[in-house]
Amino acid sequence: MITNFIPLIVAILISLVAMGMVFFSGFQTKYWLLILSIFALAFSSNYNLTHNPHLIIWLCNFTILFGIGLCFRFHQILFDVFFYFSWTGSLFTLLIFDNPVAPKMGTYPVAFIGFVLKHSIPLLLTVYFIKTERKRLSVNAMRTSLSVMAGYTFFIAIYNIFFNQNILDLRYPTLGIEQLFGPWPVYVLINIMLTILWYKTIDIITNKLGLIHT
Repeated sequence: MITNFIPLIVAILISLVAMGMVFFSGFQTKYWLLILSIFALAFSSNYNLTHNPHLIIWLCNFTILFGIGLCFRFHQILFDVFFYFSWTGSLFTLLIFDNPVAPKMGTYPVAFIGFVLKHSIPLLLTVYFIKTERKRLSVNAMRTSLSVMAGYTFFIAIYNIFFNQNILDLRYPTLGIEQLFGPWPVYVLINIMLTILWYKTIDIITNKLGLIHT
């Protein structure tokens, strides 16, 4: 039975090793995280292009691209958005075990590993930048990130209509918890409110931890 979960176990082990490197290694860790990010993006994107090219514009792909870009050159606004996107989309995606857009673990094991790493590595990158490179969020990080997220959501809403897609679940719910929130557009409005609440929670926590520029 455990053999059915080998891709998940491999992805978790790689993430744990990467986590250990973030906490116990130095600047060279960034290059390993960069390699894992490129691997994750390449194999998960290949799966997307093969099965549904529209999945390429899911937020997680942009998030890990932001992380890759930051590995080459740090930019404050990009880091602010990357941090919030990672600790929202990437984090909560990892908590959804039976994700409807994830590659099937048994059928596409490498793509599945890439999918998991695409969401775990951005989280580790944020820790690396803060712990090792001493980067901090700007005072307006939450506001900037919410603005970018609002613009992205508006774009996706239009994209979904033109291409008959359901990215961000804006047209119908695909998760059980969303279905509990009620019909459209009630569950969408609740998702938006929960996102704003979570962003504010991140803002409070990062302030308490001293991760904001003073």
